[in-house]
Amino acid sequence: MLANSFAFPEIDMSLSISVILALCAIVSPILVAIINNIHHTKIRKLEIQQDQYRNTILHQRDVFENYLKHAGRCIYFADSTALKDYGEFYFAALSYAPAELRGDMITANQLMLQDEWEEATPIIESIATKIHRNPHIM
Repeated sequence: MLANSFAFPEIDMSLSISVILALCAIVSPILVAIINNIHHTKIRKLEIQQDQYRNTILHQRDVFENYLKHAGRCIYFADSTALKDYGEFYFAALSYAPAELRGDMITANQLMLQDEWEEATPIIESIATKIHRNPHIM
């Protein structure tokens, strides 16, 4: 008697297959949408990081180009405007300069402040070469 009370109900196979297919039809688009949204979110974060990196590099390049432009202007024709512009970009460039450039930049600046333009010229040329070789600046 106990054995009959725990008997499994008979299941219509066509009905169970239909129910399973209906559940899959409902659940699978939801899972695909969730996975797709996660993927797009990760891609968007990477794009934002790339844009920020690109903007930083472009800004640093602009600062170093202005530094070199105004340093060259001072070396060849040092008037008060050229010195003022050079001073503005010197400190901006110094703040972004990697360690290998800082010493040369400081030395060149000291020579330029003492009107020793001929001694500063090779140092500025060396700085320009180092900036050009640095992939994080140019």
